[in-house]
Amino acid sequence: MLTRRALPALLAAGAAQLLAPSELRALPSRELFTLGRSKNANVVKYAVRTGRDGQLDAADPVEAYWLMLAEDGRREELTWTERRLAYGFSISDPKHGGFTLHLAACSERALRVRPANGGYHAELEIAGQTATLRRIFVRTEGGLLIPHVRYVEISGLDAAGRIVSERITPR
Repeated sequence: MLTRRALPALLAAGAAQLLAPSELRALPSRELFTLGRSKNANVVKYAVRTGRDGQLDAADPVEAYWLMLAEDGRREELTWTERRLAYGFSISDPKHGGFTLHLAACSERALRVRPANGGYHAELEIAGQTATLRRIFVRTEGGLLIPHVRYVEISGLDAAGRIVSERITPR
């Protein structure tokens, strides 16, 4: 008969056997940042594309896709319209594994994507200081086809690892 002390140890050992050794090691995150909206829980994820060697895919270094969290959590690709008008991006200035990323909805505020800590991150100025972008949140109201943007909040981590954020209100 199993005792209460033996059960957790048995479960931990069984879980470790189910995972291959490569799955036990932490891999560098490919995710750059997340864009959320007030409309629902669905989010757009932006991530770098790399080869098996961890180097950027020079031909197509970034991908953006939906995670349908308000539904079943599945992944969906952006539509043509979404890529052109709202959630798409362009890339310029590739240098030594990094590049500049311009979001379609806010092309004047460039992000610099560069290698860091075994992965990649997107830097931009948030509240007057350079920070690693973690999240963009868009608060909208009304509008059937094109909702009215009330504000956009960007947040990330400064060089010391503190959370910094900035709220942008469209004119």
